Order: sequence, then C-alpha cells, then structure tokens
Amino acid sequence: MSAAIQLINPQITQTDSAENKLTNVASFELASEQRLRGALGYIAQLQAEVRTLREELARAERSVAHKETLLHNALLREQELRAELVKEMF
Repeated sequence: MSAAIQLINPQITQTDSAENKLTNVASFELASEQRLRGALGYIAQLQAEVRTLREELARAERSVAHKETLLHNALLREQELRAELVKEMF
C-alpha cells in the first residue's frame, strides 16, 4: 500500500509543482513589475529634484550677475568720487 501511495504522490507533486511554477512565474513577474514601477517612481522623483536644483541654480546665477553689476557700478562711482575729491584738493 505504501508503494501505491508513493506512485500516486509523485504525480500529484508533479502537477502541484507545475502549478507552483506557474504561480511562481506569475509572482516573479508581478514582483519584477513592482520593482520596475518603484524604479520608475524613483527616477521621476530624481528628475523632479534635478529640475528644482536647476531652477535654484539659475536664480543664484542671476542673483550673482546682478550683484556683480552693482559692485562694478559702485567701484566706478567710487573712482568718480575720488577723482572729484582730488580735483577739489588741488
């Protein structure tokens, strides 16, 4: 009787393992898709962060350029005032 059980059980096991393989493949595909979705979400998040950083960089560059212009104008004005002062002294 144990021999009969052993003969029947391998067939059931093979059928079960075929079903399990399909289930495992489906689970693997779902897991792959979930990882892919997660990766795509992370990529989108990084792209948004890069856009934000580029915008901040552009604002900082404009601010620096404006301050350089102000500094240049102030230096020119200082030179003009020094020239006037020298003229008044002599």
